[in-house]
Amino acid sequence: MTEGRIFEAILKLGILVFSLSLHEFGHAYAAYRLGDPTAKMLGRLTLDPRAHADLIGTILMPLLMILNPGLRLFGWAKPVPVTPENFQNPKRDGALVALAGPAANLLLCVFSLAALSILDLTGFLGLSEDTLPIVLQFFRTFFWLNFVLAVFNLIPLYPLDGNWILKYFLPGKLSYSFARLDRFSGMILLVVFFTGGFNLLFSPLANGLFDVMHLAGMGRLSRMIF
Repeated sequence: MTEGRIFEAILKLGILVFSLSLHEFGHAYAAYRLGDPTAKMLGRLTLDPRAHADLIGTILMPLLMILNPGLRLFGWAKPVPVTPENFQNPKRDGALVALAGPAANLLLCVFSLAALSILDLTGFLGLSEDTLPIVLQFFRTFFWLNFVLAVFNLIPLYPLDGNWILKYFLPGKLSYSFARLDRFSGMILLVVFFTGGFNLLFSPLANGLFDVMHLAGMGRLSRMIF
C-alpha cells in the first residue's frame, strides 16, 4: 500500500469512528433528555469512541471496505441501550431518540459545509499548495461519510433508526404487521448494500442536493464537495 493510500485509510477510518460515536451520543443524549438515564448509567453518554466502538462494525468491516475502493465505506457502532418505560410517551419519544442519531450526522454535514465556506471566503487562509488538497479532502470526506450514515440509518428496516421512526407514524395494526418483517431485515440490508441497491436511493439524493445547492447560489461550494 502506498503512503497516500495509508494516509487516506487513516483519514477515513478516523472520521468514521468519530461520526459513529457522535451518532450514538446523539441517541444517548436524546434518551437522557426525554427521561431515560439507561445510556448515561452505562457510560454511553460520551463522545469517547471506546464506549461506542464495535470491533467488527467500527474497525474491521470499514478497513475491509477501505482496502477495496469499489465498496462504499460503511460501519456501525454498538447500539445505545434504551428503556422505553422511562419515557412519558414511549412510542413518540422512542422515535425522537432514533431520529437523534441521523440528525447528529446531518449536523456534521452542515459543519463541513460551513468550514468549507469559511475557507473559501478567507482565501483558504493562505494554505500552501501541498496543504490545501489535504484540507479539502478532509472536509469532503467528513461531509460524505456523514451524509451516507444519515441516509443509510433512515432506511425503514430493523434495526436502523428509520424503522423506529416509521413505526411511530404507522397506525397500531399496520405497525404490528410491519414489525413482522424485522426478522428478515438483516438479510435485506446485506443484499441492498452489497448489490449496489443502496445507490438507487443514495444517488438521487446526492444529485438532488447538488441541484438545491446550485439553486441556492452555492455552486462554488457544491463544486468543492462533489
